[in-house]
Amino acid sequence: MLILDGDDGEHCVVHDYGGEGPPVLLTHGNGLNAGMWATVVPFLRRQRRCFGLDFRGHGASRVLNPPLDVERSRLVAEVLNAVAAIGEGTIDAVGHSLGGATLLRTEVENPQTFRKLWLFEPVMVPEGQPRPDGDHPLVIAARRRRSEFASLDEFIERLMSKPPYSQCEEAAVRAYAELGSQPATAGIVLTCSGETEAEIFSSGTPTDFSTLAAVKSPVVVARGEAVAAGNELPPAMAEPIATHLGNGELLTMDGLTHFGPMEDGERVAQAVLAHLMQ
Repeated sequence: MLILDGDDGEHCVVHDYGGEGPPVLLTHGNGLNAGMWATVVPFLRRQRRCFGLDFRGHGASRVLNPPLDVERSRLVAEVLNAVAAIGEGTIDAVGHSLGGATLLRTEVENPQTFRKLWLFEPVMVPEGQPRPDGDHPLVIAARRRRSEFASLDEFIERLMSKPPYSQCEEAAVRAYAELGSQPATAGIVLTCSGETEAEIFSSGTPTDFSTLAAVKSPVVVARGEAVAAGNELPPAMAEPIATHLGNGELLTMDGLTHFGPMEDGERVAQAVLAHLMQ
């Protein structure tokens, strides 16, 4: 585990998951962490050396100076720090939701950071599209989220008892839970606070989709075919993002929701490798 300091006193964490071949960086969605890729990584490792990034305030990255600054430029800087730490120059990357959008933003602002990108439902909202605010259900739910549990097993059992995690592979849920919690006085406490998750939901800035044409690296934008009620935006944005990219391709994956990488790790890994190995 490598801790990478930012210029504001906060940090991100990079996990080296090993593997054979050129490096690939994996980034996670809001409220998640690198553990979400637990059932994808074993298949990727056959062809790639895998690195997982925990953004500030997520997973193994602890908040040192609250309130946490989650302005998107901070996340882009963490991606660049991770790429520099891997030290292989232009590399491949895979991202989910917030992580996918951050990879794209990084490539727009820093061309040729990545050779190829594979993104599952990157959340980018065009100008004029309403953003979640303080009254949005996602923001309210994040702020109300329970953060303390009697044990790790209780937390995992609660996650697996209802969607979206009830549709996920248990190994992926467990890896996310283990990385996303730490011992407390009585049981465990989550390392990503509901306030951090809510602030990320409500603080995003619109994207001028015309800027995506500058991304010439081959990019697959994947989306799930099973759209969950209340979370229609991420899959809806996949096609316009892919269309505006300089070299984009849309991939629809039957049966998967927004949490697709945690639902069928092997199938997602096969799709990733099909793109990266071309």
